[in-house]
Amino acid sequence: MAIKESPPGRPAKDSPSQQLFRELSRLSITRQEDWYEQLDRESKERAAIHKNALAIALARHEQVRKDAEAERDRILQLEQERQKAEARLQEERGRQARADQEEAEKRLVAERAEAAAKAERAERAATQEREAEEARQRAEKDRRDQEAQVKKENQEAEIQRKVAAERKSKEAAIAATRLAQKTESTGITIANGHPVTSQAPAQSAERENEHQRYLQIHKTLKEMRASMVNQAKQDPTLKSRMGDMRREIKKSIGQLREGKGLNSKPQASIQRLLKEAILSFPQPTVSAASFTKNPAQDARIPALLIYLLNQLSKAVVSQLVREAAVAPKIADPIGTIAVSVFANNDFRANGESLIDILIAKMHVVCPPLFGIYGPDNTEEGRTRLGWWREVPGGPWINEQTHQDRMTGLGAGYAALSLRNFEKSRSMNPYPPYHFWQAVTAILNVPAGHVTETHLVILKALLANSEARFMEFFGESAKQILRFAIKGYPTRAPKGSVAAVVLSNLGDTLKKDKNMYL
Repeated sequence: MAIKESPPGRPAKDSPSQQLFRELSRLSITRQEDWYEQLDRESKERAAIHKNALAIALARHEQVRKDAEAERDRILQLEQERQKAEARLQEERGRQARADQEEAEKRLVAERAEAAAKAERAERAATQEREAEEARQRAEKDRRDQEAQVKKENQEAEIQRKVAAERKSKEAAIAATRLAQKTESTGITIANGHPVTSQAPAQSAERENEHQRYLQIHKTLKEMRASMVNQAKQDPTLKSRMGDMRREIKKSIGQLREGKGLNSKPQASIQRLLKEAILSFPQPTVSAASFTKNPAQDARIPALLIYLLNQLSKAVVSQLVREAAVAPKIADPIGTIAVSVFANNDFRANGESLIDILIAKMHVVCPPLFGIYGPDNTEEGRTRLGWWREVPGGPWINEQTHQDRMTGLGAGYAALSLRNFEKSRSMNPYPPYHFWQAVTAILNVPAGHVTETHLVILKALLANSEARFMEFFGESAKQILRFAIKGYPTRAPKGSVAAVVLSNLGDTLKKDKNMYL
């Protein structure tokens, strides 16, 4: 349908549909314009975004380029530095190689010089060694000759000592036989196998003088011990070792037990300590004449050796008193160890045994073994009988304790003096005739002076020793045993318990040993 437009300048009078059409046409045109405007706007915005993205990409590309150039420059710089460092290293290596070569050349020259000097020294040393060896051989030859001479002299002296010991033993045996048959000086006469007693003489001056000599030796030992203690205060090494040695010796004596082969370790320990005293502490020295009854010659010996022998003797006596009093058989290993020490040639003074150190202590603790007697109801008499005090200057020990002490000491003296050295290379330091003398000294105590102490000691001497007694003295020993067990108790004080015990020993020998007196 055609729409007619109104002429310009004249308002149209359109129908409503025409007006509606025009309005719609205008509305359509407006929307299209808005849409194109929107498109233009969006196009511009996208263009701006693209442009901005391009700018950013360009900036990033530029930065990457700059970074790449910087990295390239850095790599180039590093390479240059590496090349310079390598050049310096090569130069340093060259210098070091030259220095090493120079050092090697110098070392080679020095080694050659050292080798030459070493060869020269070796040649001189070989020459000196030859000369020293020749000197040693000469010295060794001189030493062997000297040792051979000393050995020969020692052998001759040993033979003389053994001959003297045998002579003394034979003399003692002869004296024993004579005494068993008729000993007028002791008041014991054997007639038809029965003892007849007569009035015995007073104690001999010779026996008393000998007792006093041993008491003097004991006093000298106490003085020497005090002197050693004072010297040790000035010598810490001596002080420490001296105390240790004393304790070890006491411990070793305390470890002795009855039985064959049980005492080798303590015996070896004691011998080792005494040898150490000689080798490690040769000074100061003392005169051996001060510690022997009849010194053959004055010899200087290490003071520490005397000190330790004194401590050994003290430990032996203490052990006899403590253990042998209860079990007399333990006295045998104690006596064996003591005699073996004093028999050792290493511990002698010019061949003379130092056992008088131990015997001096026995004189102090048990004088009746040596013919000393006195009344047991006086202070002096008790001292002469070996009574002990509870503390120095204090009251006397009780009767039973005293008798226990005498039992241990009597058994110990028998163990010391009845040792057989026939198979030993050493000389017996205390031959068996001392045992004979001890027994006969007690038997010779006058009837009015016999005490419980004498009876206890005599029983301790004979019990467990009768076989060895007869081995050394034969029939004479048997006659002495018979008188000691059957006759001597009649001399005892009235009501003596010890006399009864001694008399019963005969029954014990008959029952246990099949020995008839």
